[in-house]
Amino acid sequence: MRTKYFLMFFVLALSSVFSCDAFAQRCLVFKYDADGNRTRRTVSENCGQLRDALEISEVTDNEEEMMIYPNPTSGIFKISMTKDFEEESSHYELYDVNGVMIMRNRLKKETDIDIGGLPSGVYLLKIVSGDDVISRIILKQ
Repeated sequence: MRTKYFLMFFVLALSSVFSCDAFAQRCLVFKYDADGNRTRRTVSENCGQLRDALEISEVTDNEEEMMIYPNPTSGIFKISMTKDFEEESSHYELYDVNGVMIMRNRLKKETDIDIGGLPSGVYLLKIVSGDDVISRIILKQ
């Protein structure tokens, strides 16, 4: 009986030593441009350790698809779509930090959005074009 427990403990200990990768922590690493727009999102391994993250695969890179400027803004900012998109099914939604939708409207190839009447702060811009959904942070000064 004692040998049986020892053998089970030994097998468990060996399996935990050889399967450390099963408990490896993964996280998302974001990169932003000077305007605060997210330009890259990557999945990284072993984020709990203090070392460089190993990039596994790129999840999204929407840098060529659109431009939002100026960001930060004091009132009016522009969305400029640089790729082909379905204008009939495209729209944008603007949310405050509490998740309340402030405005929603159709999206054109060049769209101006006026947030001059809103208080200064951080807003989330969600752009829906067909099956694609792109989110960006907008800073209002």
